[in-house]
Amino acid sequence: MSRGAGARVVSPTLCTYSILMDCCCRARRPELVVAFFGRLLRLGLRLDIISSSNLLKGLCQAKRSNEALDMLLHRMPELDCAPDVFSFNIVINGCFKEGEVDKACNLFHEMPQLGVQPDVVTYTSIINALSKSGAMDKAEVVLRQMVDQGIGPNIRTYTSLIHGYSASGQWKAAARVFKEMVSLGVLPNVVTWNSFMDSLCKHRRTKEARDIFDSMAAKGQKPDIVSYSIMLNGYAKEGYFDDMTDLFNSMLQNGIVPNHHVFNILINAYAKRGLMDEAMHMFEVMRQQGVNPNVVSYQVIMDSLCKMGRMDAALEKFNQMVNQGVSADKAVYRCLVLGSCSHGDFVKAKELISEAVNRGLCSNSVFFYSVINDLCKEGKVKEAQDMFHFIVGIGQRPDVIMYTSLMDGYCLVGKVEEALRVLDAMKSAGLQPTAVTYAILLNGYCKIGRIADGLSLFKEMSLSGVKPTTIMYNIILDGLFRSGRTVSAKEKFCTMSESGIPVGIDTYNIVLSGLCKNNCTGEAIELFKKLRAMNVKIDVITLNIMISAMFKTRRIEEAKDLFATISAIGLVPSVVTYSLMMTNFIKEGLLAEADDMFLAVEKANCAPNSRLLNHVVRVLLEKGAVVKGANYLAKLDAKQMSLDVSTISLIVSLFSGEGKLREHVKLLPVVFTHG
Repeated sequence: MSRGAGARVVSPTLCTYSILMDCCCRARRPELVVAFFGRLLRLGLRLDIISSSNLLKGLCQAKRSNEALDMLLHRMPELDCAPDVFSFNIVINGCFKEGEVDKACNLFHEMPQLGVQPDVVTYTSIINALSKSGAMDKAEVVLRQMVDQGIGPNIRTYTSLIHGYSASGQWKAAARVFKEMVSLGVLPNVVTWNSFMDSLCKHRRTKEARDIFDSMAAKGQKPDIVSYSIMLNGYAKEGYFDDMTDLFNSMLQNGIVPNHHVFNILINAYAKRGLMDEAMHMFEVMRQQGVNPNVVSYQVIMDSLCKMGRMDAALEKFNQMVNQGVSADKAVYRCLVLGSCSHGDFVKAKELISEAVNRGLCSNSVFFYSVINDLCKEGKVKEAQDMFHFIVGIGQRPDVIMYTSLMDGYCLVGKVEEALRVLDAMKSAGLQPTAVTYAILLNGYCKIGRIADGLSLFKEMSLSGVKPTTIMYNIILDGLFRSGRTVSAKEKFCTMSESGIPVGIDTYNIVLSGLCKNNCTGEAIELFKKLRAMNVKIDVITLNIMISAMFKTRRIEEAKDLFATISAIGLVPSVVTYSLMMTNFIKEGLLAEADDMFLAVEKANCAPNSRLLNHVVRVLLEKGAVVKGANYLAKLDAKQMSLDVSTISLIVSLFSGEGKLREHVKLLPVVFTHG
């Protein structure tokens, strides 16, 4: 061919455009995908499933899932290109990424009617989304449908379920799914192992988590840095420092280089325990491993030093951090300011606040709110008010949250009138009170027994256009029951229900408890039966209230049945539950059953606390069961727990001077009879 001959021009084909669209999808350029698709149509090229799927991907990347849905259900059929399961999967995932869960689920349910059967990817996408939203019951239903259709769940399906159960605190369900997966021959990957271990560690079951960790290697799956982080954090939270140190050393020996997250777990663990030398030593280990401490590492140390009252050491660490070229963030200034305030150095606190403001770290009110809020929680309302004025003085404009926090502080110390003055100042500043503001004031009135004033404020709030919330009704109901105004409380509860205000288990617990405390136990039992018939999700507090009610009305067997119900419905008895059962068994003379219940406490990983043991001792001694009482006093001593004031007072009154049990004083452990 001569140089002058023209080059042959080849027209782009459908395949050309499909490749271009796919490249644009991979390059995250969805606008070009749409442009190439438009050109494809203008050239009269026949659409195929590959090009249409690329368009669907492009639209979903651009967060235009509604257009993708229209393309899938209408345009593709009109262009004689029937969508396949891959097309549906793209759009379903696109809907999920935009938070359109209902739309994605509806599309999933429509698939069989449109002649397309969901595959493992479809089912897994649905299960994953439902698990992330905590809808585990629905996720399980979809899993069963999947199996019924002959589609085997894969590793991602099971990992989604395990992660969902773990995130929602249902570690037993996570364990069940894990075992089911392994029994079906689906081998867990490192993500699955990590999700399961994380669930166990969050529920203080590090021993079981360590068994899982150790079995990973045996099954050919090497733990990664996330696996080690989960276990180290679990050990740290439970205070197993020797195990934590051993695992960290094992990590180094296995050639896994710790990152900032791992080191910060260790630093935080030591610092929170007050082991500052060990925490500081970790800084040296970090540098030896080629990891320089970051702002989080320093902040953890400074925060602990502040809480220990070692402000000079905390400020010295602050200066060291700055000299190392690590910029202080809002969290660092916050802990130093709060530390200075807690230890009375308000001059330094104000200096640090001014410095943080000048550095632009206080662009919103959250920083100031935390300072005001912490002072109020410590009962230092006068200091909080002074700090509030200082913040205004340096040119910051308080918002509703700051005013409300200050009101809460005054209410906590019973100064509701001062809180109302803050409310007036807030209104004068052009800010309108919110539902939270009114809830705090209502709570303030009810806590000091001024129910009538609380009801007046409740009425004023409604007239000002602020709608009552569930929390507000809960405060009012609790206040009315505590003041013995049972009829008014029941009327207010009816008003709440009829007004369409959501009634949750917290509200029902207040009503049940209020009825029981005001000698309306029969009504409480009837309401409880209605809740069960309505399938209302009760909690362990509900059952504690009703167990107490059953004992109060001498319905012992029903109380036992309710205790058994706790585990049967997947709940865990609390220390309060065990205390209720034990003390009431003792009052009924069922001492052997009380002992059995104590053994159950220890077996259930629910360590008996000082309050439980003190209560049991008092009830036994009041009952005259001196030998049993002495046994539980010995348990208190063995666990290095102290007697509380009421127990000491009872022992003195019963065993000294003219006490009715003075002849049995020698039965008590020697440690409790000295002096």
